[in-house]
Amino acid sequence: MSKTVERSAAQAAQQISAALEAASIPYAIGGALALAVAGVPRGTADVDVNVFVESARVGALIDVLVGLGIEIPKQAAVERVKHDGMFVGRWDGMRIDVFLPSIPFANEAAKTRVKLTDASGWSGFFLSAEALAVFKLLFFRGKDLVDLERLVAVRDDLDHAYVRRWIVDMMGEEDDRVRRWDDTVKRLAVRGQ
Repeated sequence: MSKTVERSAAQAAQQISAALEAASIPYAIGGALALAVAGVPRGTADVDVNVFVESARVGALIDVLVGLGIEIPKQAAVERVKHDGMFVGRWDGMRIDVFLPSIPFANEAAKTRVKLTDASGWSGFFLSAEALAVFKLLFFRGKDLVDLERLVAVRDDLDHAYVRRWIVDMMGEEDDRVRRWDDTVKRLAVRGQ
């Protein structure tokens, strides 16, 4: 049984980021941590990380994460990537979701990621607010829609047309996600956009 280490999701993300950068593996932190840096703080007990590597490098990626102490059954993870475009690890009880490029938008998310530095001097890559909005719409779960509404309400610089264009491109003009996005922007966006 592994010993439990008190580590926040933010601390885990910092350690993961440092290891990925040291291995020259491009990444962006997503989920609630990216939402927080976009201006919408929400508690979380896990880490979502988007990693922008081709399938041939999945084994090396897993080795880097395992080197940190993250428990990942390697063969099962490699197989899951083939079917789901992601895998899950556990780090002293904390869930680590690792997403790999499985849709064309992943390449766009890699291009638009932002590097941010916090007050302590730590810097890392995060999904842009727009990429985060697109992923929230793709997942389309209740908590994602709440996060999306809060994001639209607080970000006066959010590129609404960009988000809509990508959702329409992937899902079609008649998809519920497009209607939900249009309604959210109409109700909550800062006026003047």
